[in-house]
This record gives sequence, structure tokens and C-alpha cells, in this order.
Amino acid sequence: MATYPPDTGDPAELALARAVPYRLASLALRHPGAGWPKEWPALRAGLPVALDACGAGQNVRRAARELARSVPDPHALLDEHRLHFGHTPRAASTPYETEWSGAAGNLLQYHQLSDVSAFYKAFGLGLARECGEREDHLSIELGFLHFLCVKEAWAAERGLDDLVTRTVDAQRTFLAEHLATWVPAFCAGLGRTAGGGFYGRLARFLATWVVDECGRFEVPPGDPGLEPGASSVRIEDCCVSCDRAASCPTPAISAGDSDG
Repeated sequence: MATYPPDTGDPAELALARAVPYRLASLALRHPGAGWPKEWPALRAGLPVALDACGAGQNVRRAARELARSVPDPHALLDEHRLHFGHTPRAASTPYETEWSGAAGNLLQYHQLSDVSAFYKAFGLGLARECGEREDHLSIELGFLHFLCVKEAWAAERGLDDLVTRTVDAQRTFLAEHLATWVPAFCAGLGRTAGGGFYGRLARFLATWVVDECGRFEVPPGDPGLEPGASSVRIEDCCVSCDRAASCPTPAISAGDSDG
């Protein structure tokens, strides 16, 4: 596949087309709250068009057709989300990047979280107080790449070549240093546990999309056989995908302070 961005075609149209799969996957991995069913149908319908526009490979299109047939019941989806992602960072299919990094010490793990956050801050972004998630949650990272694609399209339409270059470089670097390193393994694990359910179909689509993007940017994808590393981030320090995560009270005592 040719190195991105291409020399031919409309760069703004290509960037907007690439934004759609990132937005869809970001939404699909969020806690399925009240707004989820309102946005899913439009994204599901627009996915095949977007993949055509960005010249996605056959594996991506095949997985997308399978995913696009999904019309999940919100209540059943909530149960399925809890089953696979649970209420802790080390759930059956952990969607947190630093849980896959092998970081065994607080300093390294928090450094990696800071590095992810620095990408967001470089574009004036940060997590809202009501977000209830860590910076390294997969939904947040996918949402960031969606933002960069839209930013690239906006800059391309206005002839802002320096900003186009900056956003493209940020996409390539974030993909190489973060998303591509662990998402193939995350998807492989989720595919095994979720099987033919909604999240299993999502895992197969996301895995093929990330590999396709790696080819576009000439970035090597990570090892799908990677296993999560040792985590030293305390549960009390982490927000998780839960509809009440943002309203949880601050714990009065940490696990390390207990005598039990």
C-alpha cells in the first residue's frame, strides 16, 4: 500500500473517510450509555462508504460487513460489555494500553500515561471531568485519531500545508508508538472471549483496520500474541468504563494503607 498521504486524489476526502472507522470503533468500545443507540446506526451505515473512499483492503471490508449487520439490543450490549471489560483495569479484555506495556513499576507506567496525555495536549485536548476514563483507554485513543483525521481534512481544505504535515506526522507517530503496539493483541484476546458476539465482530474489524492503517503509514503492527504485563496502577487511581465512574467518591483509604 502506498505511503500516506497519497500524491493523487482529494486529501481532505481521504482524511474524512479514515475518520469514520476510528469514530465507530471509539463509540463501540465506550460504555453503552443512553446516547449509544442514537449514534450507532448512522456510523454503521456510513462505514462501507468510508472504507470505499479510503481504499481499505478486502479483509477490512469483509470484517466491516460482518460488523455492520450488528443491531445490538442496548440492554444485552450492556451485559456483554460488563462481561468482557468488567469494572477494573485488569478485566478479561483490558482496554488500557499501559496494561499491555509490561511496565512493572509506577514510574514507567505513569510515564507512559503522561506520554499519551502529551499527544492530546499538543493539540489542545484533555479529558473532561465527566469522562470517567484514563487517557490510555482504547476508546479515548481511537477518538484522538478520529480527531486528527478531521483536523487533517480541515487543514487540507484550507490549504494549510504545515498543519496537514503536523497532523499526519502525529497520526503516524501515535500509531507507531501507541495504538499499533498493543491493539492487535487486544483484538486477538477479545476475539477469543467474545466469539461471535458484537464485541467479537468489533475485534475482528478493529484488528484488520489497524493493520490496514499500519500499511498506509508504513508502521509495523504489534505482535497479536502479546500478553498484558504486570500492572502497578492501583484500582483506586483508575476510572473505568462504568456509567457511574465519574461520580465515584474518592476512597478514604488505599490498598497500601490497609493492615488487612
